[in-house]
Amino acid sequence: MPVPETEPAASAVPAVLPGRPEPARPSVRAVTADEESGITCWRCGVQNRSDRTFCRNDGAPLDRGGRQAPTAARRRGERFAGWRPRVPWKRVLITVGVVAVLVGAAFLTPAVIRAIRDHFTDPAPLQPAAVSASNSDAAHPVQNAFDGVSNSWWGPGFSGDSAGQYLQANYGRPVDLEKIMITPGVSTRSEDLDVQARPERFDLLITDASGRTSLTRHQLADGGPQLVDAAMDDVVQVDVILRGAYGTAEDKQVAIAEVEMFGRTPS
Repeated sequence: MPVPETEPAASAVPAVLPGRPEPARPSVRAVTADEESGITCWRCGVQNRSDRTFCRNDGAPLDRGGRQAPTAARRRGERFAGWRPRVPWKRVLITVGVVAVLVGAAFLTPAVIRAIRDHFTDPAPLQPAAVSASNSDAAHPVQNAFDGVSNSWWGPGFSGDSAGQYLQANYGRPVDLEKIMITPGVSTRSEDLDVQARPERFDLLITDASGRTSLTRHQLADGGPQLVDAAMDDVVQVDVILRGAYGTAEDKQVAIAEVEMFGRTPS
């Protein structure tokens, strides 16, 4: 028996929501210098409207007086916000070095000149302005030890080793002392060696113009002139203090034929 044709079943179609409208995207246009006119930015040269306070290109404050944009050379000399001076360290160090050399030379030059002078010239005799002694024999006063001749002599005036007795030389103006020569005994002749006792040990006390002192201890050989190092500047007083003697006896006193100072008088 024939069956009547039926209509095909419609295919299932899901429901679709209406689409969300998208807003139109704004177009971005590049800013060009000729779109505005009125004030020229002093930094970048872009034109700005006359009502602007800051440049629309780089934000620089605008000059409402209409100042023209500076040249590239002028812009390089401008100081911008946050600018800090650049310290020329190399130049500073060179300057400091030159100043240090000049100052050092000013202080060292006198010492250098003196060192050269001392090296190439011999020290000269320094004659004291005044001499004295702790005690003196009336026949052999202290002046005999500083008169420049070795055939006269100083004696304390009593026998023994004369420990603690001294001779003193004073200078009216400071001198640069270098050496002292002492001639022990009554003369430089060997046949006169035992005529009197001779200094064996002594202290050398040197005083400068500021009151600073130097005390050194020395020992002499028995007989003949002998040099003693006594380097000191600005000396105003020299004391030779006896501490012991050769050839002491009841009928002998310690004799010193000559005390001579050598050095230079500061110019």
